[in-house]
Amino acid sequence: MFSIVTQVRSRRGTIVRKGHFVPRVQAGTRAAGAALVAACVAASGVIAGGVVTAAAATRPAPHSNPPPAYARILIVTTLNDAGRGSLRAAITTANTSLPGRPTLIRFAVRGTITLASDLPDVSRNTTINGATAPGYTRGAPVVEIDCHGQRGLDFAPGSDGSRLLALAVDNAVGDGVTLEASNITLDGNYIGLNLAGAAFGNHGDGVFVSRSSFGNTIGENPALKSGAVSNVISGNAGNGITLGSLNTVQDNRIGTNPAGTAGIPNRDNGIRIVGRSYANEIGGTAFVDSATGQANNPTGSKGTVTPVFVVPPLGNLISSNGLNGVLIDDGAGHNELNGNFIGTTANGDASLGNGANGVWIDSANDNSLVGCKFVNNPFVYYNVISGNKQNGLRVTDAHGTVVQGNFFGTGANNTAIVRNRLDGILVEGSSTDTQVGGVIPLGNVSAGNGRNGIEVTGTVSGFTTFNTFGGLLAFKGAAPNGRDGLLITATGGNNLVRTNVFSGNRRNGIELGGNASGVTVDPDIAGLNTKGNAVLPNGGDGVRIDGTAHGNIIGGSLRSVIPQNTFAGNAGYGVAISGRAHGNRVFSSYIGTETLGLAALGNQKGGVLLTGHAHANVIGAINLRPANLISGNNGIGVLLRAGTTRNLVINNYIGLGRRGHRLPNTGRPVVNNGSGNIIRGNRT
Repeated sequence: MFSIVTQVRSRRGTIVRKGHFVPRVQAGTRAAGAALVAACVAASGVIAGGVVTAAAATRPAPHSNPPPAYARILIVTTLNDAGRGSLRAAITTANTSLPGRPTLIRFAVRGTITLASDLPDVSRNTTINGATAPGYTRGAPVVEIDCHGQRGLDFAPGSDGSRLLALAVDNAVGDGVTLEASNITLDGNYIGLNLAGAAFGNHGDGVFVSRSSFGNTIGENPALKSGAVSNVISGNAGNGITLGSLNTVQDNRIGTNPAGTAGIPNRDNGIRIVGRSYANEIGGTAFVDSATGQANNPTGSKGTVTPVFVVPPLGNLISSNGLNGVLIDDGAGHNELNGNFIGTTANGDASLGNGANGVWIDSANDNSLVGCKFVNNPFVYYNVISGNKQNGLRVTDAHGTVVQGNFFGTGANNTAIVRNRLDGILVEGSSTDTQVGGVIPLGNVSAGNGRNGIEVTGTVSGFTTFNTFGGLLAFKGAAPNGRDGLLITATGGNNLVRTNVFSGNRRNGIELGGNASGVTVDPDIAGLNTKGNAVLPNGGDGVRIDGTAHGNIIGGSLRSVIPQNTFAGNAGYGVAISGRAHGNRVFSSYIGTETLGLAALGNQKGGVLLTGHAHANVIGAINLRPANLISGNNGIGVLLRAGTTRNLVINNYIGLGRRGHRLPNTGRPVVNNGSGNIIRGNRT
């Protein structure tokens, strides 16, 4: 076949054709030319929401208008870099269209187009549809643009509404695909991979979306089929995707092979949102697989039915990238992540990891990671952020971050441990008003991580953790964090630990260390299961207050499914205060019993320990009786060691249950080896 660019354009009921025709077709014959165009159109398909469909129900008649969506149809019939029938010629012709007159570029050939110079920018509404090439089935592209060290594809101003479908774009000197116009769709492409799915990276970003470009769709799955794959954006020397504002990124594999089973890393981040960009949606809120009708329900409705595991149909797989899975920085705000697996394999149950954090929110306000709504079962479109080489989520100098309904450090099946090497969640710097969790079912799982489930440090203030499973699976058994369930050293104050279960950790359930102040712990469980009726011990203490931590409150009047603080079943003490910690108060807490305060589930070393130079702490309350239950422990009820001073132990039940019945500790009620400590009003 000779090279051909066939241009179909409506002009007063005629078809204008340009180009050379195949042998045996007499040049200049109107009917033969129309038949060739009809054959190309009929043999080609278009991507419609990720599904290859016929272009039209019948072949167009010789004098019919082109399909109503397009003013022009151009057909690429050669893999040559230039000349008639080339992609270059088709883009050049498409750019002559009047604004608002969209063009479709189809392919009658398959294989690799190797560029000798930069392609022209796309400057008009143009669909470049590699799915029309012979032999294409939904999956790997069959047409490749090897940029060969030239610039990648650039959708320039004026190309609003364009579509790039089912092409491989690789080996560009800079970014593979650049979007400078708006409302552009990328679907079914390999960007940074060749046709075999092997790395052939672009030397910049895979996809770069400029700040002047809005409303783009990178990935489509309108059928909502779980496991469907749109674009694979991997192997690039920069970020997989750099985003501007108001874009949707769904159903892509970013940093992995097409199967999502091995890494082909982008050198920098999987996705980077920068430059005060806003309102991007990464993933989506669908949780029903349209192919099976099954809804994701990884906890089995909180342990009452058989669990169902469905990969959220609109989520992205973002793993194996050199830096972070997702970086949100430079003032970017109001961006939301739903349903993404970040750091795992495609099924969410094994590690591929990103080189730094799963998600890092750095100096960017009002961003969110949300995995369900109040009316849903928990975790139905969760982000699973596990297997990363640093933290699952890192929040630095950011205001108003919301984190609800996600897994950090465990697999999507709520069984496997897929640890982040450091913390599950790290909140640091001057961050304010970080909301981790909410009322049931909006809590998170942060378990199985190398260090802490959650760490809060710096001058963080206004932090809340609410309904966190810290060290255990959701409504199941232990998945230990390597250190504490929760570590707070932040000095900003107004930090709240409410209605959480921190159990099963290698060290402590909750630790307030450093110079932490202004923390309230009320009501929480440390050392028991979620029902508070069986032991799930931390390897250290239920609550440890150390360093110079001061002015913290363990207790209060908040009530929920946990009736009051319960610190029981731990391998150490229920509560331990050490170092130079001072001015801390412990009240409204059950230490050594189940949550009802009727039966013993003792801490193994004792109830309460004050040691080191701990001073001026209060175990109990002046106006509350019983202020605490300290009962059922293996050891002394309250031990104040030498060096402690001016601590007050007052109005507690020690060795009694909630109803005043005997529930003794195995050791003495109180042993005071310190000086100036006051012990009074306790019932033993």
